[in-house]
Amino acid sequence: MIRAAARSALILLLLGTCAGAPADPAAVTLPNLDYTYNAAWGGMSIGQVAVALRPDVPAGCYRYTNTSNPSALVRALYGSPNQASRFCIQDGRIRSQHFESVLPGDDKRSYTLDFDWNRHIVTDQNGQARAMPDDAIDSFALEQAVRLWVQAHAGDSTPPIAGFTMIDNKNLTHYQFKFSGHQKIDTPAGSFDTLLMERIDNPDKQGRFWLAPERGYMPVRIETRNGNKPMVTMVLAR
Repeated sequence: MIRAAARSALILLLLGTCAGAPADPAAVTLPNLDYTYNAAWGGMSIGQVAVALRPDVPAGCYRYTNTSNPSALVRALYGSPNQASRFCIQDGRIRSQHFESVLPGDDKRSYTLDFDWNRHIVTDQNGQARAMPDDAIDSFALEQAVRLWVQAHAGDSTPPIAGFTMIDNKNLTHYQFKFSGHQKIDTPAGSFDTLLMERIDNPDKQGRFWLAPERGYMPVRIETRNGNKPMVTMVLAR
């Protein structure tokens, strides 16, 4: 039970979060990011996750990394999972180029994906290729896709339902989110006025994301739950 929840918290900052595009796609640029989150499982601290976003080449491409620093117990039981996504922004849409999820010493749970958008084919580390839809995005770059969507629709009087398609080493998962109002959230990094987005496509999977406009709509708090398993939370530390 703890395996799935702890791994989810330390691997993903979102959903476990390109369907929409900003109003001016040509103007899309993403700033450098260096954030650290505290992760907890059922109220028990399980470590920290550091995320960093940097520009890559050619222009309009980025490298997004997720480095976990789990507690000693979690590290001993499950290791220290890390992720990296290389993506480009094309016509206002995030296009995954390469994704890797690495659990040191565990080849069975580590994998890579390479994206061929000319053929709409994704290929894993074993050379297995499969078709992918036009809106597919890797699980980590998905967070940046949702930032662009929220930025585009935050001022709408009646925001539409947000839809995203995540692709991993086995599945395609279709997510839907809705705006659920504004809330002030206190974190170790400070207090933030936020927009709350909630997952609505699966009643057995809860996802709530508090996004701070002053932080470029990055989440400052995340809560996810799978069925009756304990809640996984991520809170901005700095």
